[in-house]
Amino acid sequence: MECFMPTHRRRNQSLLTKALEFLASDLGIVTITVLTILCIYLLDTMTPLGEPVWLLYLIPLALSYWSDRYYAIPAVFIAIALFLIAGFLLSPQGIAVNYAILMRFTFFLIFFIAAILLWWVRRKQITEERL
Repeated sequence: MECFMPTHRRRNQSLLTKALEFLASDLGIVTITVLTILCIYLLDTMTPLGEPVWLLYLIPLALSYWSDRYYAIPAVFIAIALFLIAGFLLSPQGIAVNYAILMRFTFFLIFFIAAILLWWVRRKQITEERL
């Protein structure tokens, strides 16, 4: 079946299509990941200790899975670990500090395991794509 749309209309992409193509690109994924980390960090520093806002840091880790960069998951893990510490230091007082340390350390361990698993799966996927 032939398309009767003029050729100039097929080549003109709407602004929405261009935006979606950018967001699906590797640079778009990196941009969204960085902006998400910064927004979560701001929220983390504004909420008192004991509020589990730091659980939201799993979102950028999951986003980094779709990056074409082999080192994206470890890089995001390291960045988030630093933001997790900074968020702890800059958050207003809430619960007792020792409980806040315990909660964040527990999350750090879970986050570390999640990063290793994601990186293992992603590395396997990249290796299979190259074959």
